[in-house]
Amino acid sequence: MENIRKLVNLELKLPPDEEMRFPLRLLVSGLATGLGFTMDEIDDLKDSIGETFLLVANRCKGLKGAITVRWNETQENLNISITDPSHTFTKVESVPLFHVLEKRAVDEITVGEGEEPDIRIRFDLKDRRKNLFKD
Repeated sequence: MENIRKLVNLELKLPPDEEMRFPLRLLVSGLATGLGFTMDEIDDLKDSIGETFLLVANRCKGLKGAITVRWNETQENLNISITDPSHTFTKVESVPLFHVLEKRAVDEITVGEGEEPDIRIRFDLKDRRKNLFKD
């Protein structure tokens, strides 16, 4: 029997506290398991999201509001966006962490594009996870 599941889309608001990366990593692990990721891919994805969240949390110390994490699955891609409460990521040009993550785990990272400045992480699912979703 083939593994077919519905697309998952969620939004999570977390306080800008670096300790919140631990429950976020746990959630990412569970969602990635449902996508059929290997253990190595899950570890890379947890590290990517956790480190990005930590970067945002450290930049947001003392600010009011929440960090918004969005998980959006399509049949082609897994898109994760992280938005800080101060909306300052349009000013971030390049972070060395992003270059490391692009080489290790993710297919694309963009910063500060679109209506809501955020960090967007994309992971290509189309070729890697065939027959996983049902409409």
